[in-house]
Amino acid sequence: MTRRSLVSLAGAIVALAIVGTVPATAETCLSPYVKRLDRQEKYLYVFCVDADAKDNDFVAVVDVDPDSETFGTIRERLDLGTKGNETHHWGFTDDRSRIWAGGLFSSRIWILDVKTDPAHPRIEKVLEDIPATAGLTGPHTYYALPGRMLISFLGSKEGGLPAGMAEFTNEGRFIRRIEHPAEAPYAYDLAVKPGLNRMVSSSFTPMRNYRKPLARMDLKDFGREMIVWDLKERRPLQVGRAGAAPLEVRWSLKPENNYGFTNCALDNSIWMFRGNGGGSYEFKKAFETGAMPVDLRQSPDDRYLYVSCFADNLIQQWDVSDPDHPKLTSTVAPCVEPNMMHVTGDGKRMYVTNSLLSTMDHAGRFYVRLVHIGANGMQVDPFFNIDLNKLPTGPARGHDMLLN
Repeated sequence: MTRRSLVSLAGAIVALAIVGTVPATAETCLSPYVKRLDRQEKYLYVFCVDADAKDNDFVAVVDVDPDSETFGTIRERLDLGTKGNETHHWGFTDDRSRIWAGGLFSSRIWILDVKTDPAHPRIEKVLEDIPATAGLTGPHTYYALPGRMLISFLGSKEGGLPAGMAEFTNEGRFIRRIEHPAEAPYAYDLAVKPGLNRMVSSSFTPMRNYRKPLARMDLKDFGREMIVWDLKERRPLQVGRAGAAPLEVRWSLKPENNYGFTNCALDNSIWMFRGNGGGSYEFKKAFETGAMPVDLRQSPDDRYLYVSCFADNLIQQWDVSDPDHPKLTSTVAPCVEPNMMHVTGDGKRMYVTNSLLSTMDHAGRFYVRLVHIGANGMQVDPFFNIDLNKLPTGPARGHDMLLN
């Protein structure tokens, strides 16, 4: 039996376990303004750092079309032209025609065309002067607004504090910088709830700290503040406090719900933020997780949260259908130090990478794995394994992912 046949058989077996699940209603963890796929994904884009920083960073295009003869292989590598960028996070524009992608060390931003030929992305433009233009460094979250890209930056022009946000057109023209309140100088992620005209942002640490090896990082130089914003006015309304290093911001996907969650990496916990009906928000610990929860994802039906516990080598699935009484329902170990997750639009698959930062990784070997999600929880696909250690340029650290 061929490898492709084995993969197809494994998928069929897992599919039997998910019959009767609720159909997907959203592609989770993307800006609500991003155009959704109307089909199963065909390409998985993986943002990769050359592990020894001797060769250029790149985008790997993985064939994830189960009907393709090259399923489960790297079909293309887009050379980004420079090395040592610490390529990290990225995001689609609202029309899904472009990906904005950036480097935490270089503060360089690439605008990639993924519409002309999705199997072969190309560099449309490189923004080389972000610190001079926006006065900020460490571009992190790329959040699509109608015709615009809103970016959170981890630090000031000099690599310290305060951090902030900046807004651009989809084509790369700088519009404005958005200042954080003085009592909340750290930044990390952001997410919006359009129906409520609210945005919430979170905290991490600036370049002066994250460029150091983990053992030398100053653990006091991490934020714990979360900011509630008036979305339309880009105006801060409230500063709350969560556990140390609140990272991803995930609003409940149901329009009527005025609450969400964040994973606090240095507090081993998930915290909830929730509107109190009077215009302000409360912040409280929802539950404790495994060690160092570094990524947080949602199921399309809003029932589950997925937490990657980097230091415990596992991913947890939590039932939060009753947000005040969460329940751990499934655990899986897809690889050493699992980090970024990406849940598919139908809620049945999750792709996983295992690089956090070059200054924090200890695994030494890097992969992209696939986890199937069904009625019995999560199961690692035994046949899908993108080995990032045996590339022509040597090992690479895969971080964030997008589907097309």
